[in-house]
Amino acid sequence: MNLLARCFLLWLLSSCCLAASSETAVQQLNAQLQAMNSLSAHFKQTIHDHTGILLQQAEGSLTVKRPRRFHWLTEQPYKHLVVTDGQQLWLYDIDLEQITQQTFTADLDKTPALLLSGEVKQISQQYQVSVTEAADKTLTFTLTPNQPDNLFTQLSIRFNNRQLLGMTLKDSFEQLTTIVFSDLKLNADIADSLFNFVPPDGIDVIRDES
Repeated sequence: MNLLARCFLLWLLSSCCLAASSETAVQQLNAQLQAMNSLSAHFKQTIHDHTGILLQQAEGSLTVKRPRRFHWLTEQPYKHLVVTDGQQLWLYDIDLEQITQQTFTADLDKTPALLLSGEVKQISQQYQVSVTEAADKTLTFTLTPNQPDNLFTQLSIRFNNRQLLGMTLKDSFEQLTTIVFSDLKLNADIADSLFNFVPPDGIDVIRDES
């Protein structure tokens, strides 16, 4: 699964050991996410290396629905689908005609985009959370993992007036992934069938037990 899609499977998805400021940040993040029973949007992604050189650009569409339903379609520069109904996770490289099936797990360090489903009770167990507010009332939540072996070293999510603006993700190689959302639609009626993936005929499915 590409890093951007992993980053979005963290929203689908606070502990007394957190400092008071972190507890407050988790509560504020929870308030933002709980306002969204479903979300659809267009996304644009860029990845820059530690020197600021552009490595990759991509765009596509995202749809999430609580609980734990997620549909991430990259359309440019290649076609790739990540979809889960909360039971099975499917990774479909459309151009290469390759499909991988996994049992869905709410493992936020591997799939941080699960945050977007609005289930946040695991966040405080795996992350330190802080929040800052800009002059235009934009809230930026910064999540720093407690364990050193995460795929990323820092994740930030931005909201304004409970509208999702974007996410940034820094990995252990100091690469920075930036995701900007547009054409957001909140709490629309989305059929569950969108998240029920059926492999096309003639394409082998690889079962990933890891």
